Amino acid sequence: MKIETEEKYYCMEPEKLIALATESGFKKTKETLETDEYFTDIYSKYIKNRTCLRIRKKNNEYMEITYKGKSDSLLGQYCKLENNINANIENYENYISLFSSLGYYSYVEVEKKRITYSLENDCYQYSIMIDTLPEIGGFVEFEILADQNKVSKKEIKKELENFVAKFNSLKLREATEPYRDIVAKHKLTKITKGKSINYLCINLDGKLLKYEKEFYKQYKEQMAEMLGNHITWGEYKNNKQLDINFDKLIIDYLDNLIFTNNELLVTMELLKQISYEKLFVTKVNPNFVKCFFNKMGLIVNNILYVSNNDSLLSTLKKNNVYLEHTALINHTNFKENNSLLLILINESNGN
Repeated sequence: MKIETEEKYYCMEPEKLIALATESGFKKTKETLETDEYFTDIYSKYIKNRTCLRIRKKNNEYMEITYKGKSDSLLGQYCKLENNINANIENYENYISLFSSLGYYSYVEVEKKRITYSLENDCYQYSIMIDTLPEIGGFVEFEILADQNKVSKKEIKKELENFVAKFNSLKLREATEPYRDIVAKHKLTKITKGKSINYLCINLDGKLLKYEKEFYKQYKEQMAEMLGNHITWGEYKNNKQLDINFDKLIIDYLDNLIFTNNELLVTMELLKQISYEKLFVTKVNPNFVKCFFNKMGLIVNNILYVSNNDSLLSTLKKNNVYLEHTALINHTNFKENNSLLLILINESNGN
């Protein structure tokens, strides 16, 4: 168990910083490509209190699981107990499944090129980590690790102040937010175009189409009996106003449906937290969609049906929905969808 404390700054001239570090005895120890994937609970308590649950991949060869508890404020600094576990990168999907089963879901991925300079004595491990984040920019983290049995929080705080002071001549500007939050805001800007948002427009077909096809295969004989003749998949899809009695079949299917994973269920819970007016665009039969939303306990008033001959954007335009003040989520990857929903929830709540 280690105590970690750190400060992060914007770094536009890394070569000057490296020169100072080298003069102070620091040695270049690593150069890595890292992907840090951060997780949070469905109500984002981990985001609010800066709890860190992370999977770090290094050079796509090594993997590490990290947990840092709720931040302990020390006069503006943050000091955390850090727990790290080395893991086999081939088990990545198993860890994702485990976290999901425990109620923790992917929030953001931070990709960075990291160059590390290190120095160590009997009490402390000093690290200078120069990071470059695609589309965002350059940063430097000054970090100290110490055995929790050897030093106090007050001592490690003071040591960090002395450490950073060695680089005062560079006039670095502090970056107060963790990378997790910096990247989350960047993603939010990409989907909102920096404009105020009135609508959330989301496409759920990545999962719903699969369930609709299963429903048709299982219940086409019952539908044929009710109609008095066989109904093809094309006829089913093109008939937007199916006999109301079909709802009973859809409800029966949904009542007996076993979800193979819970990503869509998580989406439904997250949508309940979204305050924006919701628009759903789909190629799934509207009756099926409405029954599904009712089953999930979600009240839906706006469903836009996309015909096979129309694009998503043309459908929105026909219905006078313009993207200037609309957050559009249109991924087939529901893990990415849920990540964006979590970001929308947190940023709209000012977390």
